[in-house]
Amino acid sequence: MTENVRSEMLSIIDEHIIEFSHSFPKFINILNQVKEKHDEFHTMYQTVISVMVFVFQTMTDSMIISKYFVLADKDHDKRFMRGKMAVILNEGFKKLYGFETKTKSKSEWSKLKSVLHFFPEEINHQYHELTTLLEKHSTSSSWWRDDRNVETHLDCEKLFISRNKELIEGKVMLESLMLFDALYAVYLFLGNMHSCIQNTLNEQYLNGELKE
Repeated sequence: MTENVRSEMLSIIDEHIIEFSHSFPKFINILNQVKEKHDEFHTMYQTVISVMVFVFQTMTDSMIISKYFVLADKDHDKRFMRGKMAVILNEGFKKLYGFETKTKSKSEWSKLKSVLHFFPEEINHQYHELTTLLEKHSTSSSWWRDDRNVETHLDCEKLFISRNKELIEGKVMLESLMLFDALYAVYLFLGNMHSCIQNTLNEQYLNGELKE
C-alpha cells in the first residue's frame, strides 16, 4: 500500500474505534440494567443487547489488530500480527455465525432466532435474508482455520511455515474486511431491532400501557 492509502486507512480505523468505544459502555450499562429482570420482554431485550455487545467488541478488536498490522514496520512484526489477525477472523466468525451445525447452534446469530417472534414481519424477513448471506460467507473459504490452529496451539514447526507464507499487505487488509463486513451487516440489523424495541416502548408509554 502507498503511504497515502496507509495514512487514510489508519484515519478511518481510528474513527471507527472511537465511535464504537463510545457506544460500548452505553450498551454494557443497558445489559447490566436488564439482566436482573427476568420477564419475557426483558429476556428478549437482554438477548438483543448481548449480541450487540459481542458485535461492538469483535469489530473493535478486528480494527485494532488491523491498525497495528499496518503500523508494524518490521517484517517479523507484520507476520506476527497477520497470524493473530487470522485467529480473530476465524474465532470471530465462528462465534458470530459458525461453520457447522455445532458452532452454528451456539452462535450469537442463532440466539437472535429465539426472539424473532417479538418482531414484525419486516425484521423477520431481514433476519432470514441476512442468514442466507452469512451462510454463503461461512462456506466461502476455510476462514484461516489452519493458521488459527497453529497460532493458538503453538505448533512451532507449522507456525514457522505459516508465518513465512508470502505476505502481501493489501491482500491481508482485504481479508480482514471479510469479518468486518459481516459484523457490520449484523450491526445494522441489530440497529433495526433496537429501534423497533425503542419505538414500541415509546408507543406503549404514550398510550399509558407502560408502567414505571
